[in-house]
Amino acid sequence: MELSVSTFIHHFWLSRYEYITEKKLYKALRKRIKASQASGFLEDLEKESVIYRYIYEPMARKWNKDDFEIRDSLRAMNLFRIKQQLPLILSVMSHYEDHALKAKHVRAILGAVENFHFKFTAIASQRSSGGISFMYALAARELHQANNGEAKIKGLQEFQNKKLASKLPTYAEFEPGFVELRYSSQMTKQKNLVRYILTKIYQKNSTGISIDPDQMTIEHLAPEKPAKSSGLLPEQVASIGNLVLVNQDLNNKLANKEFSEKVEILKHAHVWVDVVVLDAKNWGAAEIESRARLLSKDAYDNVWSV
Repeated sequence: MELSVSTFIHHFWLSRYEYITEKKLYKALRKRIKASQASGFLEDLEKESVIYRYIYEPMARKWNKDDFEIRDSLRAMNLFRIKQQLPLILSVMSHYEDHALKAKHVRAILGAVENFHFKFTAIASQRSSGGISFMYALAARELHQANNGEAKIKGLQEFQNKKLASKLPTYAEFEPGFVELRYSSQMTKQKNLVRYILTKIYQKNSTGISIDPDQMTIEHLAPEKPAKSSGLLPEQVASIGNLVLVNQDLNNKLANKEFSEKVEILKHAHVWVDVVVLDAKNWGAAEIESRARLLSKDAYDNVWSV
C-alpha cells in the first residue's frame, strides 16, 4: 500500500473529529480549524505523520524487545492490505509514544485487530462495510477524548470484547477459505500469507527460542518432486495441510525424502511439529485434507482468538 498525504490527513481527522468521507475533508477542515488553531493543528499533523509512516513501514522505527509484537501486528495488517483500522491504530500509537498507554495495552489491542482481520479479511474474505470504518473511527475518537488512562484502557477493552467480537465471521464462514490455502513453487500467490500463518502457529505452540520468520522455510511433507509418483495432485501437495515451517538446515536434511524418513528426522530435530504429522503412518490426500481442517479449527479457536 502506498502512502498518501490526503489519506493520512483523512485518517488523522477521523481519529479526532467527526466521521466524514475523504472527499469532504478539506471543506470540513477549513470550517473547523480557525486561524488561531492552525499552528497547533499543523504541529499535531507533523508529529503523527511520523507515526503514520511507521504504521505502513514498521522498519522506519527502531523497536525494542517489548515492542516486537506491536511491530509484527503492524506488519500483519499491511500483509492483509487493510486501511479501515488506521484511525484507531494511529490514535493508539500516538498515545503509546506519549506514554499514555503501556506496551501491554498496545500489544493487546493491536493483536486483537490483527486477529480480527486475519479471520474477517485474509481468510473469510468478508467485505468491510462503512460500518467497520465508522466503528474504528469512533473508537479512535473515544480514545482521544477519554479523560484518563483508566478510561482509555477500559474503552479499548470494550471495543475488543464487544465491537470486534460481535463482527467476527463464524467458523463455517472461516473454514473454507483456510483449507483452500495453497503454496508451492508453482502456486506462489499466497506464499506470504501461508508463511505468516505457519509462523504464528509455530510461535503459539513452541516453547523454545523464538524464531526469525525470515530464516525459516516452508517444507512440503509430501515432496513437490518425489522420486516416485505419490498419486497426489499439485493442489494437494501445495495444501496448507501438507506444509510445515523449518529452518534452512533442517530443510536441507529433509530434502526430497519420503514421508516416513522425514518424520523420523523431524522427531529428533528439536523443533515443534504437530502430533498429527509425527503420529501419522501414511501420508496421502485424506491425511493432508484432515490436517488442513484440524489446523483451521485450531487457528480459529486458539491461535487467532480475539
